[in-house]
Amino acid sequence: MIAHGAYISDADWHGIYDRAEPVGKTKPIKFEDNVWIGDSAIICKGVTIGKNSIIGAGAVVTKNVPKNSVFAGNPAKLVKKLDQEDFNTRKDFFSDPKKLAHDFDMLDRYSLKSNTFLNWLKSIFFPDNTH
Repeated sequence: MIAHGAYISDADWHGIYDRAEPVGKTKPIKFEDNVWIGDSAIICKGVTIGKNSIIGAGAVVTKNVPKNSVFAGNPAKLVKKLDQEDFNTRKDFFSDPKKLAHDFDMLDRYSLKSNTFLNWLKSIFFPDNTH
């Protein structure tokens, strides 16, 4: 998964006069399985993000990230090692679509349980102006 505003570049940005021309040599970036790149993170050229790893929001990743790791900061550093029990893969998450749909329905019912017709009418006639 790649969150909003993440910047992934296989080159050293661009030239001063010709912005289409890469500066220096390009190097590929590799994402292994089940990687999550946080909001506004920057992934620099030549970096490999290891399997099951998470890059924190706003991190600047200049070096390889080992598998099962959480990296954050500028420059990105190890924050936590993950055990296999700490997370589910997207493959696991979507393995039983009927159960997943049921679980989301139950979550909606729990979250919206006070969202009744009567409460809606109360909000129309007696608005809560605390916000």
